[in-house]
Parts: sequence; structure tokens; C-alpha cells
Amino acid sequence: MKNLLKIATAAVCLAVGVPQFAKAEPVKIALPVASLESLPIYIAEENGYFKKHGVDVDVIVSRGGGEAMKAYIAGEVNIVATGFPEVGLMRAKGVDVELFFAQTSRVPFGMIARKDDGIKTVADLKGKTVAVTSPGSLTSNLARYFVKQAGLDPDKDVTFVSVGGGGELLGALKSKGADAAMLFEPFVTIGIQQGLADMLVDVPAKLDAFSSSPLSISKAFLQKSPKEAQGVYDALLEGLNFLHSNKAGTLAIAKKKFPSANEKILDAAFTRMEPYYSKDGHFTKANVDQTQKISVEMKIMPNAYPYDEVVAPMAREALEAARAIAPARDAAAPSAR
Repeated sequence: MKNLLKIATAAVCLAVGVPQFAKAEPVKIALPVASLESLPIYIAEENGYFKKHGVDVDVIVSRGGGEAMKAYIAGEVNIVATGFPEVGLMRAKGVDVELFFAQTSRVPFGMIARKDDGIKTVADLKGKTVAVTSPGSLTSNLARYFVKQAGLDPDKDVTFVSVGGGGELLGALKSKGADAAMLFEPFVTIGIQQGLADMLVDVPAKLDAFSSSPLSISKAFLQKSPKEAQGVYDALLEGLNFLHSNKAGTLAIAKKKFPSANEKILDAAFTRMEPYYSKDGHFTKANVDQTQKISVEMKIMPNAYPYDEVVAPMAREALEAARAIAPARDAAAPSAR
């Protein structure tokens, strides 16, 4: 009877033109994997910052950047966290996408190798197997970059295997299904502190480029839903501020997201990463230019793009952001005449 009454009421509303207000669709964010890089998102969820800024958010975890990118291209999500090379690849294919929020300023990854394999340098990986999350992902692209930097041919000298998330990557090392892996936190620290592996490449110490898991968005969504987009941005910025000012609270949230991780390992992983989290969510021109230069040289991206074409106005360096916002502000201001 209640269902019939609801149907009848809806029919009457339609007949007489009474508006029915449907609940707004949540903003969907696709993450490539679950990692500490996305702590700004986890904090915004846990502390209610998204709701505080008037936006409902669904966070979806994929199995690598490739899968997250596919979900974005298919229109299944509004925002995607994936490496900048993937953004360049999507743009080259005509996909509407630009950088929206920097969670980190560098990539806090680590290439680690099994202790029992006698691998001391990246050059020692010749004839070996390296585990990554998925083809075309940032873990894959960076692993190939460092292999090439060591004088090896990534297409001939090393075998890359795609295994999924952090747990699967560590599993590949433990089972000897891989000799090395390109990993993210807290799994880099877990592998090292458990005595499973040694660090081959401390990525952020070697490479001032590739902001990891940057959030990207479409111009169409920014134009259609500016309040929701700004709400997401403001909530994430508040998450960054919390991260940099409240270590105990941040670690408590990290423990909820990674319940099986040892608290000391989480502490060590966060301590390693904290300097590399963004302070303001912006992408610097120097970082974007360096990332594109490397990506083009590695033939990951077909070509580079101007900074202001690939970075959304609110995410540009402070001066650039002010310049981008000024015309809109001036247009909205009443005439002085």
C-alpha cells in the first residue's frame, strides 16, 4: 500500500508540474591501488571534510593505473588518480582530462629486490623479472625508466609481470615469482623491515618529477558541476593540512585503512613519505615539464603539452592560478561606469 501511495504521489506531481528533487549523484573517484599516497582522500572521508564542503564522494579502488584510467575513459568515474603519463596518453587520444589536485609533490615509490637474489643494482636485473601493478601504470612506467637509465633495454633485458596491488606485489617477491618490484607505501617499508627485500631505487630521492596519484578531472565536469569540484578540492586541501599538522591522527586513519599493517611500519612509512606530500594541492610547472620531458623521451607520451592546458586553474602554481581566476572575477564584477 505504501509503495502504491508513493507511485500515485509521483504521478500526481508529474501531472501538475510539481518538481521532484532527486538526490545528487555522488562524485566518484577511482584510485589505482590502496596506498598511503591517497591519505588526503582517506582523511577527508574519515573526518567528514567532503560532507563539510557539501559534496558526497564514492572512492573506488582499482587494480592499477591502467584499470583506473579505463574506468575514467568509460565515464564510470568523475575523477581518477593515475600517473601524469596516463593523463598525457588520454589527451593524445582526445580524452577530456586535466590535472586537478596534487596529493604528492614527488613519487614516494621504491624499487626493491629480493635479499636472496644477489641483486645490488638495477643493472643486475638483466634477465630478471620485475613485478608492477598493471601495464601502462606509473609503477610500470617508472620501472622501465630506471631499467633504461641503468643501460638495459626494458623490452629485451627484463621481464615485467603485472600482478595487481601492494599485497600481490609483495606476494610475488615472497613466492619468488618476481626478483624485484616497483612498490608504494606502506608496502615498500613492509618489504624492507620484514627482511624480504633491499632498496634498489629510492624514487623520490632520484627523481624530481612524476607527482604520484595526481587526481585528474574533465573540463566538462568542472563546467557542469563547479561547486562539487570545488568542494572536493577544498576537502582534500583540508585533508593535507590535517596530514601535515596531526601525525597521530593521520596514523590512526592509516591504521584503519591498512589494519593488517604493523603500527611501527606505518609510522616508518609515513615518516618517509611526509616530506613528499603536497602542501597546497598545486602542480609546479617545473615538475610538470620534467615529467613530460622524461615521458616523451621514454615514448610513454607522444608529445608534451603546455602547462596551462594540462593543469586545471585551481591546481596551477599560485601565480598562474591567480592569473587564470582573474578574468572570471573581472567579468563578474559590476561595471565602474
